[in-house]
Amino acid sequence: MKKVISLSLLVIIMIIICLFCLSPITKDSMTHVAKEDTLYSKALDYVISKQKNASYNKDKEDYHIFTDYIPYGIEETGHYQHIFMWIHLESFYVLNDELIQDESFSIPYKITYKDNQVIQCETPESGNLYIDSIQRLFPPQIQNHILNHSSHSFDLSQQIQEYYAYLPSPDIAHTVCY
Repeated sequence: MKKVISLSLLVIIMIIICLFCLSPITKDSMTHVAKEDTLYSKALDYVISKQKNASYNKDKEDYHIFTDYIPYGIEETGHYQHIFMWIHLESFYVLNDELIQDESFSIPYKITYKDNQVIQCETPESGNLYIDSIQRLFPPQIQNHILNHSSHSFDLSQQIQEYYAYLPSPDIAHTVCY
């Protein structure tokens, strides 16, 4: 009987210790995750706004931008926060009850904040400067993910079809290229 009581007390003490030790970690990590989610969300909103303002078709009927992203990390240096992410963006509008794709891109971003404001938004250069610019913009631990990105594909088709479900055929009629 003494063994059962001793074992029960030991288990209860261990549970209390575990709860005490894990509680602050969980609270901090939840705050950290919420902060990261907010920074990624703000960065994505910045890119969407920038893209919408630059679009020739933003005033067309039911213009809409769809996005998805991969978060690669956030680095803080002094007063600066660097957000690293891969953003996939597609924009569409409606013309004569047909869905027209406006623009589409999928590219890594480095977005720099200072005092909670975006001060710089950078993407790699294209062509034979691509790898050099990846190495210049992104920390080594992120470079590998970016250079091997082809293994991940984004699929926004369900979101697009749900958004444009009112159309007779929510399939893409054709793509406009500039």
